[in-house]
Amino acid sequence: MKTWFLSFSMMGLLLLSGSCRDEERLQSNPLDRLNWSEKNYVVLNNLINDYGIGGKYYNENKAPYAVFDWDQTCAHFDVEEALMRYQLSHLQYKMTKQQFSDLLKDNIHGVTQLPEDYQNIRLADINQDLKNDYDFLYDNFSGLNGTMTLEEIKGNPRFNDFFVKLLFLYDAYCSVPAIGDDYAYPWVLYLFAGHTTEEVKTMAREAISYELGNRLSKQIVESPAGLQTNAGVVRVSYRTGLRVIPEMQNLISTFRNHGIDVFIVSASYKPVVEVFSGIGTYGYNVPPENVIAMELEIDSNGKILPEYKAGWEKTFGQGKVEAINKTIKTELGKNWDPLFSAGDSDGDYEMSTGFPDMKLSLIWNRMKGGKIGELCKRAVDEADHITPRFILQGRDENTGIVLPSSESVLLGTTGKSGM
Repeated sequence: MKTWFLSFSMMGLLLLSGSCRDEERLQSNPLDRLNWSEKNYVVLNNLINDYGIGGKYYNENKAPYAVFDWDQTCAHFDVEEALMRYQLSHLQYKMTKQQFSDLLKDNIHGVTQLPEDYQNIRLADINQDLKNDYDFLYDNFSGLNGTMTLEEIKGNPRFNDFFVKLLFLYDAYCSVPAIGDDYAYPWVLYLFAGHTTEEVKTMAREAISYELGNRLSKQIVESPAGLQTNAGVVRVSYRTGLRVIPEMQNLISTFRNHGIDVFIVSASYKPVVEVFSGIGTYGYNVPPENVIAMELEIDSNGKILPEYKAGWEKTFGQGKVEAINKTIKTELGKNWDPLFSAGDSDGDYEMSTGFPDMKLSLIWNRMKGGKIGELCKRAVDEADHITPRFILQGRDENTGIVLPSSESVLLGTTGKSGM
């Protein structure tokens, strides 16, 4: 009897010990393993264990929060650019001819002619082509003020010219330093003018669903040679497809489950990001009030105006820092620095470096130079640190799949590249 009792007691202790070890293991690795690099997996788990609920640094009176960029950070490729192409492909515009014409300026910050990389084209020339194209489309497309179906009008060279030159012009706006993101990012949103917010959200859902099923590729398109135009033939490239990133979905949910609130801070249009990041849609489950992004003015009838929201920050670069300070620190009363940030581009540099008490920043390795390249280098230099300030994560741009290393495979290539 004593032998049986001793054996039973020992078995109970072993089971209890095993249970404790399992609980300790789960506590030490709250993240799913997935495809994080070994280093990043350890660092992220340590951060959650140290600063989340029950951690040695957790303070319920100053509950931690994290800030995430959206495009190319939480999701693979750019949702705003995908929506721009979808809107173009389906001609889902509600602007009059004059309203569209008013969006095209022949002089932007002193720039009247694009540089050699953009064929030295005068803004006045490409603008006139786009106005002529839109006038034709407006007068003839049944979705605007005409009778032709979408299929019929896509067979007209005016449609192709409009499609290519609008993409070309936006690409030039972003790339020419004297114009730049400060002008380009709001401008592309003005194309939503005349829609309601809900109409834009519906269009975003359609675009996201389409691109999630589309292949990841780089496409080059050329305007029609047979059409008499002022700017002539132009070519532009763009990337197709979107993908969710399971590692980021799990990181967001794990943060929130451990008392670390999550905010999206994006240079895309707020309603569009709300659709992609929202609860019960694509696996991110971020509530809309936690999305900080670009906003436009709305008229008394609920229609979007081609005007940036008065008094609101443009949420890229230093604007992300100001928006965090205004929305999270002041309005929500969380008057302390974010614990963590995630980003991929120069537009995320200030958000990743502008908060002295931030503990960790995740940088996606997109093999970029510039300011984000400096942070990538710091991550490489800190690769052996137990508590690095920056970590670098790689992925395969051809598949959208995270790679278990700091190296990436760029779109259209096969070999891994580091910094």
